[in-house]
Amino acid sequence: MNSLLLSVIVILLNLMPDSPPQDQRTDRGKPTATAQEFAIQPVDPIDESRFRKLVRERNGKILFLNIWATWCVPCVAEFPDLVRLSVSYDAKRVEVVGISADFPDEVESKIVPFLQKQKVPFKNYVADFKDQQDFINAVKRSWSGALPATFIYDTAGEERFALVGKGTFEQFKKEIDKLRGPK
Repeated sequence: MNSLLLSVIVILLNLMPDSPPQDQRTDRGKPTATAQEFAIQPVDPIDESRFRKLVRERNGKILFLNIWATWCVPCVAEFPDLVRLSVSYDAKRVEVVGISADFPDEVESKIVPFLQKQKVPFKNYVADFKDQQDFINAVKRSWSGALPATFIYDTAGEERFALVGKGTFEQFKKEIDKLRGPK
């Protein structure tokens, strides 16, 4: 009797689908990725020449640039809208990029864990300038350096929108759509 019961259990276990436990599923039953499983793009340092190249070489794409930091409360609150924005546009037409104002030596300890937790699909850099004022001047001389800061550049690399402070998905989408023109 024991061998028959054991055989039935083994057969039933083999028939069960391979799926994660119920607490790791979404409402639709699809497995969700944990923060450790989500791979973000490498966070590279960006200096003045690399920044200028990013803005100048648009290859027909609009650039949505957000400057943020892990310690900035409004930046953290704004991030889900940035993620939503990045997945709502074709990457061939709109490039979403973030630049962290955290220190370059905090990439692994602060920046990467934050981006993983947020499941950020877009490219992020860390500012790597001699001093903070050089970074501010490279971005925009009239910018105070307050965070978050968002700049939208057209396909020719000309700034068309700037916002210092927390923005919303709807606000950013409206500004991008103005530049995209008719579909």
